[in-house]
Amino acid sequence: MSNAYTVLWNSDRVRIAKKHGLIGRSIDFLFGGPHTTQPSFIKAGVKAGEIVYPVSVRDGGLHILSQVRIRAVMTVDDFIAAHPHLYPPETHAPRAFETLEKGVELHPWLRALNWTGSDHVLLAERSTPFSFDTVLPPELLTRLTFRFNKADWPVSGVAESRLTTTVGLQGIHRLSFTSAWDFASLFPA
Repeated sequence: MSNAYTVLWNSDRVRIAKKHGLIGRSIDFLFGGPHTTQPSFIKAGVKAGEIVYPVSVRDGGLHILSQVRIRAVMTVDDFIAAHPHLYPPETHAPRAFETLEKGVELHPWLRALNWTGSDHVLLAERSTPFSFDTVLPPELLTRLTFRFNKADWPVSGVAESRLTTTVGLQGIHRLSFTSAWDFASLFPA
C-alpha cells in the first residue's frame, strides 16, 4: 500500500464547497502552499501514486471528504498555463497568486480548493466524489495514528471516541500503516 495522508479542511472551506456545488463531484486537484491554512504537500513528502484524504471535523466526528490518488505535483504557474478554462490568459497577472485570485473571482468554487497562498498543485489520477457521508467510525478514531520519524503517534484531542479539538489534525499528516488501511477500507474499490 502506498503512503496516505490527511489534510484538514476548516469549516469555512467546507461551507464554500457546499455552497458552490462540490458535493458529488470528483476532486481533480488540491492546492498546497507555505501556510498552516494551505499547508505544503511537498514538505509533507506527498508524491505521485499516493493518497490524500481531505478531512473535516463536525460534532466531534472525523469526516473523510474524499479519497484522492495523486497523479502528479506541479507548480502553480504550470497549473495556470494548463487550465485556461479556469484562468483565461487575459486574466493573467504578474504574480501567480494574483492570477489564482482572479480565477476565484470567475469560479468561486475554486476557493474551497485554493484557500490561500498556494505555490504548488497536486493533480488527481482519480478521486471519490466529494461527500460528507463518510465518517471515521468511533472505534477507528480512537486508534487513529500518524507516522512521524519512523514511529506511530496517536492523534491528539480524542476523548470518549470523539474529537474535542482539531489541533492534532492541522496540517498534512502521513497516516500510519494501520490507519491507512482503516481509511482505505471505507472506500471499497
